[in-house]
Amino acid sequence: MDPRLRGADVRKTGGDMQQESPDVSAPKIIAGYVRLLKTPLAAPEIAAPALSTTTPECDPKRPCALLLSPHPDDECLTGVLPLRLLREQNWQIINVAVTLGSDPLQRARRKKELAKACAVLGFGCVLPEEDGFSNVTLSARKAHPAAWVEKVRRIVKIIAEIKPRAIVMPHAADWHETHMGTYLLGMDALEIMPRSFACAVALTEYWQPMADPNVMIGVSENDLAALMTALACHAGEVARNAYDRRFPAHLIDNVRRGCEKLSGKGAGAPIMDFAEMYRFGLWRNGKFAPSALNRFVGGGESVGALFD
Repeated sequence: MDPRLRGADVRKTGGDMQQESPDVSAPKIIAGYVRLLKTPLAAPEIAAPALSTTTPECDPKRPCALLLSPHPDDECLTGVLPLRLLREQNWQIINVAVTLGSDPLQRARRKKELAKACAVLGFGCVLPEEDGFSNVTLSARKAHPAAWVEKVRRIVKIIAEIKPRAIVMPHAADWHETHMGTYLLGMDALEIMPRSFACAVALTEYWQPMADPNVMIGVSENDLAALMTALACHAGEVARNAYDRRFPAHLIDNVRRGCEKLSGKGAGAPIMDFAEMYRFGLWRNGKFAPSALNRFVGGGESVGALFD
């Protein structure tokens, strides 16, 4: 068997697949999709501690992953790997809320919603500044280098305090200017860490698919339900765009793309209904080296094996 397919059964194709009659017609399926898409999710009633700039204390006996989120809700939208590490491997997950959005009038609301979302997922959370950073973009990096350096130093301080075994952040071309800016912020911070510092790096995608992902990680129905419930906490955002209800479709489409991105054109798809794509690498000796990994991680395989 292709080693990239370890931990994931492969669907049979062509003549090996027994033809079955569909249970319902295509119009009924579409009507069902539309009905579900238009049904709002209820945000859970959950008590959540107020967020602050104080870095959560970490248990030195447990590995920790640091998630650099450009906006509140990105901790959910790219959270498959962190959530599996928490639930399956007992890792600690600390979300860094890089910004609270571009509208200063909405930041108090978004901060409260983020606190609830992190409480649902079991993630810790830290703010780099009381209202998050502003202007985390390439243009701001060029136009205001001194202010940018201060932002980088703050992220360095958080990394030094947490000592993560892995850092999760957007990839360099994730379309949205704050997503791309968060990538630059994370990489600039890693560059001024001591050369003895090493960690895994997992690059994520949301607005723009990566050209070269090397890992596709499946997500169970239970974990997806948790991520959608956390997304529903971001009530102001899902009211204008149903990120929560559209999220499963995004993960379904990742399976379509990922099977051939990783295994080659015409390859059979692993039996995953939902998955997220990542590009894994290692930060070591002051630089990022992409991993030689090229594989699927289904529900039957330990996601912790990616870090062995």
